[in-house]
Amino acid sequence: MTDDVAVLGAGMHPWGKWGRNFVEYGAVAARAALADAGLEWRDIGSIVGADTVRGGYPGYVAGATFAKALGWQGARVTSVYAACASGAQAVNTARAQILSGLADVVLVVGADAAPKGFFRPAGGERPDDPDWLRFRVLGATNPTYFGLYARRRMAVHGDTREDFAQVKVKNSAVGALNPHARYRKPVTAEEVPRGRRYFRGSRTWCS
Repeated sequence: MTDDVAVLGAGMHPWGKWGRNFVEYGAVAARAALADAGLEWRDIGSIVGADTVRGGYPGYVAGATFAKALGWQGARVTSVYAACASGAQAVNTARAQILSGLADVVLVVGADAAPKGFFRPAGGERPDDPDWLRFRVLGATNPTYFGLYARRRMAVHGDTREDFAQVKVKNSAVGALNPHARYRKPVTAEEVPRGRRYFRGSRTWCS
C-alpha cells in the first residue's frame, strides 16, 4: 500500500449557456478524462459524482446518473454534496477509496446546469435550515449574502476592495489559459472597479 495517488487524466465540457441537460455535460467531460488517461470506462472501479443542485438544494443522485449515462458496468457508485466545494469533496472521496483499497481507478464527475435567475429554497418549512431562513425570512439572496460576508471580512479582518479585486485578476488569468472557460479575457486590478460586470453578486461592497 502506498500513499501516492495520481491524477491520470482530466476532461471538461465548455462552459456556457447551452440549454441542455447537465448529464450531457458530465458525460462529455468524463469521456474526455478517460481518453486523456488512456483508459476505457470498463477500467473504472468506482465513480464519484458531485451532486447537482436544483432550487438551491441538492438532491439529484449524480453518481448513479453519470454511471447510467456512461453505461452500467458494475463500478461502485458514490454521490457527494458540499455546495461550491462539491468538486473538492468528490476528489477527496476518490482518494480515500483508492487508499482504502476499495478501488484502483476512480472516475470523478461533476456537472450542473443552473436555472435562470436566483436560486430559491425548495418548498416546505424548515426553520432549522440557515439557507431557508436567509432566503425566506431575511430575503437575502446569494448576491446579498456574499456581499454582506465580504463587508464582514473587511470589518473583522481588514480585507480591502483591492484584495477582492485580486481574486478577479487571478481567476481571469487562469480562465485566459483555458479554452473551455466561459470568460477568457485577462483584467488588471485597476480595471476591476470600473467594470460592473466583474462584481455581479457582490455590489454591496464594491459599488
